[in-house]
Amino acid sequence: MADTVGAIVEFIDELKAGEGAAPVQPGSRLMELGLLDSMGLVRLIQFVEERFGISIPDADVTPDLFASPADLAAYVNGRSA
Repeated sequence: MADTVGAIVEFIDELKAGEGAAPVQPGSRLMELGLLDSMGLVRLIQFVEERFGISIPDADVTPDLFASPADLAAYVNGRSA
């Protein structure tokens, strides 16, 4: 899971580069901190699907799934198993 969460954190950090945002941590509350807007969310979904070879159904796209990088990584690892 460390590789999964690390890749997700790195991607979000790259999305936020140049915005002066603090580095993202595995437990960072993405929505609460405003780290993901609608376009960032779409880009994150595309990244996860391409990087980890999974498909995220629309029904699974909920605030809970994207609450933190660790939550998303747990979902990805569960789908990949």
